[in-house]
Amino acid sequence: MHNAPSVSYPVGRCAFQCWLYAGLTVLTSAVLWAWALNLGLSWVWCIAASATAAGVWQGWRALKALGVLTWDGQVWCLHDQGANHEDALGEVHVMWDVQKALLLRWLPASDTLHAKPQWLWLGMHDSDNHWQNLRRAVYQRGAMR
Repeated sequence: MHNAPSVSYPVGRCAFQCWLYAGLTVLTSAVLWAWALNLGLSWVWCIAASATAAGVWQGWRALKALGVLTWDGQVWCLHDQGANHEDALGEVHVMWDVQKALLLRWLPASDTLHAKPQWLWLGMHDSDNHWQNLRRAVYQRGAMR
């Protein structure tokens, strides 16, 4: 079996993630609306729907480009995470795969007992040319550790 090629891929907001958040917001709003109508509480609907939409919007806005995830053939590295973080080696685990988007669980290698995992969204549209190489790398046997 051949090793997956080296690949660097941008990490951050993802179109699938946007659609997922929008869908969950619409679904939640519909449930709250039906509940409020059933109880005759139209003001509750307005407050709950507004709070839900505001929370989703704030969550979406807070997600900035995290940097670049790199596979060099042996280890994973997360680069350019921002001013407060240095480049970090770590492990990736595929948590959700919808073919055009991946949700990865990133666990930094340093101090793995106390390290907080990060959730990384990667979308095909961010770098179409490298998408298949990225998929090969995250599914390569032994690539996670």
